[in-house]
Amino acid sequence: MNHYYILLGISYSLLAMFLVWLWLVKTPGVFGKIAFTLLLPLLYIFHWFALKETSGWPSEQTLPTRFELITADVVEPNPLNGVTGNIHLWIRHKENTAPRSYRLPYTRDLHARLFEAKKRMERGRTQIGLLFDQGSRETGGDIGGGMKLKFKNAPQKRLPPKPRLSQ
Repeated sequence: MNHYYILLGISYSLLAMFLVWLWLVKTPGVFGKIAFTLLLPLLYIFHWFALKETSGWPSEQTLPTRFELITADVVEPNPLNGVTGNIHLWIRHKENTAPRSYRLPYTRDLHARLFEAKKRMERGRTQIGLLFDQGSRETGGDIGGGMKLKFKNAPQKRLPPKPRLSQ
């Protein structure tokens, strides 16, 4: 289970408990007002971060160590316009799961690797992304945080044998 759903549940539960407390206590007093004033903004912050990670916003969490690349979008840096550049990946972590969007910092090497991976995808080859530690012998594009990313062709899926028809 995604820990952001737990955060959402906690934020809704805290709000519900506080509202019940307000209904049970006729006058909350100074302590209640101060608690409400301090806790409500924290509740909003928890709620914002939890919603941001569960909705369609690109996640900035660490990529899974192995995933299927669905597509990528590259925004190249443009210092004249103040654009730092990003690489957005749309990936599927496990087979038959919903895809997720991730944002990575732009690097020219990763851009070139993605370009090659997209060319292979256009030829009908599914691409698998593999995440490695910077110290490993594997080659890959630097994505920051001491991690490298590389793409390779997925193994060809074989169709199951057709059942024999009895005559």
